[in-house]
Amino acid sequence: MALQLFRLIEGWRISNTLQQLKKRKDKFVIALQENMFERLRAGWRLAKEVRQSVSKDKSMYIFPIASGLLGVFIFLFTMFMVFFGFSTTVSNSIDITFILAFFIASIVVMFTTTYFLLAMLIAYRSFNSGSPISFRTALSKTWEYKKYALEWAIFYTIIVTIIRAIESRIRGIAGMLIGVIGALTITIATFFAVPAILEEKVGPIKAIESSIHTIRRNFGMTFGGVAYVDLYTLIFILLGFFLIIGSIFIMGSLALPLVFILLILAVGIILIVFGLILKFTYMNVLKFILYDYFNGKGLPQGFDETTINTAMKRKRGNRGMDLGDLN
Repeated sequence: MALQLFRLIEGWRISNTLQQLKKRKDKFVIALQENMFERLRAGWRLAKEVRQSVSKDKSMYIFPIASGLLGVFIFLFTMFMVFFGFSTTVSNSIDITFILAFFIASIVVMFTTTYFLLAMLIAYRSFNSGSPISFRTALSKTWEYKKYALEWAIFYTIIVTIIRAIESRIRGIAGMLIGVIGALTITIATFFAVPAILEEKVGPIKAIESSIHTIRRNFGMTFGGVAYVDLYTLIFILLGFFLIIGSIFIMGSLALPLVFILLILAVGIILIVFGLILKFTYMNVLKFILYDYFNGKGLPQGFDETTINTAMKRKRGNRGMDLGDLN
């Protein structure tokens, strides 16, 4: 009788413990879901704040457009000179020349992109400090950063080339993993590199060190939360991609007139280009804002500190930074 009573009590205790564990699990799942959706909403609000801040100065959109057009022209011009400026009788020489030309063109394109990006951030900072400057003035002010932009372009191109070379040498899944891991590592390590170059006038190594230091100090292991702020531009890119794919399938079935299909294709391309322009502008302005904010320089007008902390999920010890004007 005593043994049966003991087993009954023990069974009740085990059942009660399991119920408590289930309740804690349910509460944890609910809290995790609420936290995820709150970060998503905060990220969307932060993206809206960035759009509103950038839209105050419409000339900001000129920088990515000019950078893209000039970059494409430089790259195509270099390739054109390779194909038509040398004899095709010596294939080995042409292969080496092509690789060298491609490498040089990549450096020049990267330098152009970095130069225009620095100019855009200078223009943004000037506008928010109450002293707006023109597109030409911003480019002129960026001239003092030409050395750092060139060093960054050379360094970044070399690193990417090395990763691509290793990836091409290793076949199969291993090569793909090296490429993905390498690209992800570069993206994270260089996230704040350009703002660091602008603020500190340092070379590529110091810029990456400053970028990594800022990430570790303010993001910890939850750096991926920044991806939420990119949802707005992703909508345009994905919509354009689906329109292009749809137009290709329709073209194969000839279900619609060719002019209409080409129109859909053109709209898809325009949406992708538009999305990339917005992505370049918004994400780089956001990086600049976050870099200044996390290094004690405050936030520009129109940004909420709580929204940034929630969207980025910053470490608790780094919250509560005073707000101020963007200098």
